[in-house]
Amino acid sequence: MIPATDTMWLAIVILGGCLAAALIGLGVTALRLREAEQKISDRDASHESVLDRLQENEYRLRTIIESEPECVKLQAEDGTVLEINPAGLRLVDANQQADIVGRKIYSIVAPECVDSYRESMKRVFAGEAVVYEFKAITLKNRVAWMETHAAPLRDARGNIYALLGITRDITEHKQAEEQARRHQTELARVARLSTMGEMATGIAHELNQPLSAIANFARGCIRRLSAGGMSPIELIEPLEEVCDQAERAGDILRHVRNFVRKSELQLKPMDINQIVRAVVKFTEHEARQHRTMIHLHLDPHLPKVQADAIMIEQVICNLVRNAVEAMEEANSARREVSIHTRRFDTDAIEVEISDTGPGIDEAVIDQVFDQFFTTKDQGVGMGLSISKSIVEAHGGDVRAESGRDGGTILRFSLKLSKPQVSKRERADSIHS
Repeated sequence: MIPATDTMWLAIVILGGCLAAALIGLGVTALRLREAEQKISDRDASHESVLDRLQENEYRLRTIIESEPECVKLQAEDGTVLEINPAGLRLVDANQQADIVGRKIYSIVAPECVDSYRESMKRVFAGEAVVYEFKAITLKNRVAWMETHAAPLRDARGNIYALLGITRDITEHKQAEEQARRHQTELARVARLSTMGEMATGIAHELNQPLSAIANFARGCIRRLSAGGMSPIELIEPLEEVCDQAERAGDILRHVRNFVRKSELQLKPMDINQIVRAVVKFTEHEARQHRTMIHLHLDPHLPKVQADAIMIEQVICNLVRNAVEAMEEANSARREVSIHTRRFDTDAIEVEISDTGPGIDEAVIDQVFDQFFTTKDQGVGMGLSISKSIVEAHGGDVRAESGRDGGTILRFSLKLSKPQVSKRERADSIHS
């Protein structure tokens, strides 16, 4: 049996141990609490630092955007303007953000440009960066041309939630382009007038044939009527011939008038072979005078091209006459010009004009389409330059090269008319 004194001391020792353990536990807990508090404090400080940096970055970015001299805007997929900087407000003639923010961008897009604008926006929200032009009617009814560089904005998950657009006013640039285009059109007309003047002999020859035929048939009818014994029915055939020749003369005069008239570029579906034949009619008399033969190699199965017939006639006329004059100046023994038409690509045809002249020096072949560049003693260097401008205005390309057996080869391409391109694409998709 344990004495009471020992029991008491044992209890005191156990109690002391428990108290010590409790104190140690409390100390550990307090330490952990302090560590947790410190971590929370550090985390809060870190969060505050991150927030501060984010706010600084946002402030810096907003300052940059607001001070940007060009319009910067955010648009939703339905066209709603979400944000716009002060330069953007000035661009659309808005006095305050509320005048444009929250409204559809289509309210300032000219009606004829709305469809193309929507198409460009669809491409951006499909993930593509796009540059597009459109005509705008500002809030003060000012008409202006604008160009937008647009890119998609994505959230943290990669989803596109807005369009970021940088827009600038290109009205002056458009006006300069229009003025240059008008100047080029006028220059081309002057060149056509000059060409008609130089080809006057050929035109007179073309007119002389139907006029002579009219005179001969008319005199024949008069003689037969004077001789008597001729029935009216017998006059029908020669009089019909007179009408046909008169119409032919009228067609020649009409074509000359159209060739020299002042007009804007009018693109229509045209038969390139028909255009080539019309040019050869005008140039063959001049070619014969220079002892030059013109050979046609025309693909009869070519689809129609999108072209202004008069303008393309001018191109072919310039290239043919350039070849004839080059061979005349070089006194070439063999003088031939060949015109080929062929399919160039799925959406274009090619016209090739080659000659048997001296060819072009490789050192200057890249300059032949430059303004005022010429290898002729009496040339002014505008014919090929005008031809290049006309072809490029049609969306085509023109190039020159020397033939392997001598001579010069000039080629230009023209786009097919749009309905034929789409038919071709549908056919390709069916067969693929």
